[in-house]
Amino acid sequence: MNTFYEHHHDSIRFGYRCVDRILLNGLIQPFQQPERVVGFFNTYREQYPVSKAVLRDIATQYEHWVKAQPDLPPPRRPGRAR
Repeated sequence: MNTFYEHHHDSIRFGYRCVDRILLNGLIQPFQQPERVVGFFNTYREQYPVSKAVLRDIATQYEHWVKAQPDLPPPRRPGRAR
């Protein structure tokens, strides 16, 4: 099962689809600064410049990885549109 979900399921009172945004906005403040994001991709992924295509490819890879995990609960869709 998803460790994040296991640990926080009692605290989650909404349907979420973008846990990456929750983590980025809540825990990883340096990624709010564009120059640090560029530095991260340059240092750890050896990708410069960072383009929409690079980010789209990473998102696609992550989506395929999530779908390949057998123990993850399916995402719940919100009841109402925002």
